[in-house]
Amino acid sequence: MVQIPADWLARVFLSLRRGTSADAHALAGELQPFTEKPGQRVPIPRTTVLRTELALRREIEIADEQTRRTELSDQAGYLIRTQLLD
Repeated sequence: MVQIPADWLARVFLSLRRGTSADAHALAGELQPFTEKPGQRVPIPRTTVLRTELALRREIEIADEQTRRTELSDQAGYLIRTQLLD
């Protein structure tokens, strides 16, 4: 399990909900229950974190706007750093 702030997960959830791939939408649904505890660090299964990172990476590849790619890249980078520290 990886401890991640629920507020941050809510931003990732929204990013994936706006995504265009079916994987992004599926992962958004999987993350939604973890976003319901604002202000807390919630335990997320490591496999969910890895799948979320992959979905974000796919969205980066197909994003049209540089701003969107940067946002998604920042979120994926955070997931990587969180896993390394945990």
